[in-house]
Amino acid sequence: MITLKILFKNETKYTKEIYKKFVDFHSNKYNTKYNMYTIIIVFLILFCIVLQVSYRYYLIAFLTCIIFAIFCLYRFLHPLSIVKKELEGETIQKEKSFTFKFYDKYFIISEKKDLNIVKYYKLKKAFETKDFFYLYLDKSHAFLLNKKNFIIGNPEDFSRFLKKKCFLRFKKVESKTKK
Repeated sequence: MITLKILFKNETKYTKEIYKKFVDFHSNKYNTKYNMYTIIIVFLILFCIVLQVSYRYYLIAFLTCIIFAIFCLYRFLHPLSIVKKELEGETIQKEKSFTFKFYDKYFIISEKKDLNIVKYYKLKKAFETKDFFYLYLDKSHAFLLNKKNFIIGNPEDFSRFLKKKCFLRFKKVESKTKK
């Protein structure tokens, strides 16, 4: 039986403070794009409404207004509900600890008896901030690794390792301080 060498090991506890830092990071990174898409769609729908009213198609204009209202509610309330759901979820409420073991071809995430294997090519993005590594699986799901909690290896070596594994998907981000 071949045993693979653990290159890096990190244990991070998911607390409300850590999750709020992630939400702030995520908002700074993706809100501009999200808001631009929203503005473009809003203008297109409003244009359709004006067009329908000018041609006196009031029923279609009314239905388009309903679609507009639903769209606005979804775009503004859905992200808030996701954050609220995560904050009230078991992971944050019970402050679960996750252990990340990094090998050459994949990494393993474990929490008590649960175990997940993720190959590096499945990571869509990887970011390094002053305090954390954020490993994104998709637009809204990421693994959070606290830089202070490396058991095997260190953040500097892990940053170089991650840069190689996620070549064009890795980015070091300077944190923006709020005033």
